[in-house]
This record gives sequence, structure tokens and C-alpha cells, in this order.
Amino acid sequence: MATSRGSGDVRRPRAGRGLALLLTCAGLTAAVALPTGTSAATPAPSTTVAPANGGESVVSGALASFYRPPSPLPSAPAGAVIRSQPLPVDRSLPAGTRAYRILYHSTSSSGGDLAESGVVVVPAGRPPAGGFPIVSWAHGTTGVASGCAPSVTGTSTLPYLSALVRSGDIVAATDYRGLGAPGQHPYLVGSSEAEDVLDAARAARALVGRDASDRVAVLGFSQGGQAALFAGELAPDYAPDLNLDAVAAVAPVTSVLELAPSGDAPPPSGQSAFTAMVLYAWAKHYRSFGLQRVLTQAGLADLPAVSSSCVDTVASLYDAVAPARFFQPGWEDVPAVQAANRANVPGDSPTSAPILVVQGTADEVVPAARTTRFVGDQLCRQQYDSVDYVVEQGLGHQQALDGSGTFIDRWLQARFAGTGGENSCALPGLGLPPTTR
Repeated sequence: MATSRGSGDVRRPRAGRGLALLLTCAGLTAAVALPTGTSAATPAPSTTVAPANGGESVVSGALASFYRPPSPLPSAPAGAVIRSQPLPVDRSLPAGTRAYRILYHSTSSSGGDLAESGVVVVPAGRPPAGGFPIVSWAHGTTGVASGCAPSVTGTSTLPYLSALVRSGDIVAATDYRGLGAPGQHPYLVGSSEAEDVLDAARAARALVGRDASDRVAVLGFSQGGQAALFAGELAPDYAPDLNLDAVAAVAPVTSVLELAPSGDAPPPSGQSAFTAMVLYAWAKHYRSFGLQRVLTQAGLADLPAVSSSCVDTVASLYDAVAPARFFQPGWEDVPAVQAANRANVPGDSPTSAPILVVQGTADEVVPAARTTRFVGDQLCRQQYDSVDYVVEQGLGHQQALDGSGTFIDRWLQARFAGTGGENSCALPGLGLPPTTR
């Protein structure tokens, strides 16, 4: 039974559900398989991931033409829709719900224009005054190859979709740049992800028109938790046309180096795969260190798989052996790697909207102690943010997402209604029992 926590918030009991080994954060396997725990209600068209120039990959097959942007790309504001395509709607959603795969404009790392892909789902019925509010979803790790885009499978990877649509929210879901549309995916580059998430909300408004509100909440998991936190920080400057009402992050990545593998034994839950992908992406994005400085010959030899496969395939290569086989001794201490990590730790600018952070104590990917320190030190004491910090006893990484849908939906709707939430920053020890601090 849920209990009322004031101002429309509902908090669930913290019952544990056991620990499940996780090799993906939201993972498409190899090419376009569905993530763990997701039903294939909307099958993907016949689609594959094909090698492209430089060993990277592109979407090929039935969807190839959709994901290929015009060349040259006509200039347009961030969020402008390049093209859209209706998608089948799951029978569990209310009659009249509409769904679209979209290609839209965003901002490149150099400040120019680029194409990104994603999904927009629109509720049935008449919108309220001002339009339907928008929840912009930021997904967890799928890989760094273009074909690892969640939108390839339509709406099947979107969590809480039925609850959010029934609550009257438009759901916008970016693939992130370089996933879907061709290009390099800046994996775990927070500012890039934040722009993608905010521009997906803009694209939803451009697609839906006056039926869409300018009121937006950002919701993300794992990699997407980092994206959500950065979006909260960047929104006032990058997207002043959006009114950000809430930021929700489930098991957010807040420091890549704290997820890095260590020791001589194979890591338990994907750390080597995540580390290989992030080093590949950061070396390409920042160009401040060479991969030969951080990877062994074996690690370098497997880079084509990193750049052209999705996360399960990468995990099958990297996570079965000791990290020393792939990573140079002391790679974490390379100054350029340290600088890249610092640039991608959220908590550098205050967030005007209320924040929700959900973390499982048995998380085998993102350490709960790290998240607790981050919330207390960065968000509360450094930024004076208002944070509702929810610790789920006994829940692992994916479980924290799977088991929080009802609470998160109600928390978001309360923020859209303009009510205040609980502020853990005002409570001694974040309001946590000593055993969870």
C-alpha cells in the first residue's frame, strides 16, 4: 500500500526484490533486440546494423531511408522536425493514442546543425488548456553504434508509457545523437545528452503544435539519469522556450571512473563494456587522448566490435575476462581522461526545477553509496537544489526502474500540477536510515 507524503506525492514501501545480474542498461542486443523485461508488442521492421566508413555502423534495411538525413541538411532551429512516420500503437494504450518515429534538428558539438531521431507518443482526447505537458525520456546504455537506437523498435522500449499517456502526458524519447541518424555518439557526454533530451521536447511541440504545452519534465535512467541531471542544469540557457517543471533520474551515472572495472577478476555487471564504450566515445569526441594510451593491443583489436555492435555484444567480449587484458595499467590517471570525467560529473549548476533521484541499494552497476554522496554533497550542499531522494532497499539497477513506475508517474503529475515535493536536502542525513548512508 502506498502512503501519502503530502502535496500529492505517493511513496511506495521499500520492499526488496532480489538482485538480478545486468549486462545492459536498456540494451538492444547485437542489432535491434528488445531490452530485458520488455514485451515485443510492436515488432520492428526488417532492419539491420551495417558497417559504415571508419568501422562505425548505420541503420540499413527497411528503415535506412528514414534515418538518413538530407545532404546537405537544410538549416533549421533545434527541435524542428525533418520528417515523421506514424507507428503502430500498442493495444494496451487508450484508443486514439498516436505515435510517431521522428527525425529532427539538434545542435552539434561545434554549435552547428545535425539530425537526430526519436519517438513521440501523443495522448488521446482533448488537451487541457495550454496543451498536453511533455515528459522527455532519456534512455540507458544501448551502445555507440547508429543501429542501437531504441526508436528502431518503435515504442516498445519506453518505460511507464501507458501510465504517462493515461495521465495526459506527451512522451518524447530521443535516441541521442549518433544513434539512429548517422554520426558519432558521444556516449556519457552530459551536455550533449542534455541538448538531445531538450530538443526532443522541442520536436514534440513542433510535431503536435498547439496541443503540446511548453511545460516539460525530464526523466532518465542510468546513462539517461546523467542526461536528465545535465538537462536540468542546461535548460535555462539552452532551451529558455521550455518551462522545466521537474527532473527525475533513476540510478544516474554521476562519475564514469567510479564505474570502471578494477582487480584481476572479470567484473560482475558490465563495467568493462561500459568503460570500453566510453573511452572510445570520449577519444573521438574530445580528441585529447589516444586510445593506444588507455587500451592494450587486445582492447584495440576489439574496437570494431565496440563501434559497430550494441551493448550485449560488447559485453560478451569485454566482461568475460580480467580488465587487465583490455585496459592499460593506470589508464584512469591519464590527465585527459580525468578531465573528461570531471566535465561529465553533473552538479555544476543549480537546477531551478525540483529533482527526484531514485536509487536501489543493491545496484550492481551504479553504487548506491556514490549516488548518496552525490546527492548530499553536490545537489544539496553545493547547489542548494530541492531533491526528493528515494532509496529502494534491495533493488538492483534495472529493478529500480521497473519497480518505480507508479511512484514516478504520480511524482511527475504532482509537479505538473504545481505542488511542491519532499526535499530530502532539508532532512538530517537526507532522511535515510543509517544503514543506507
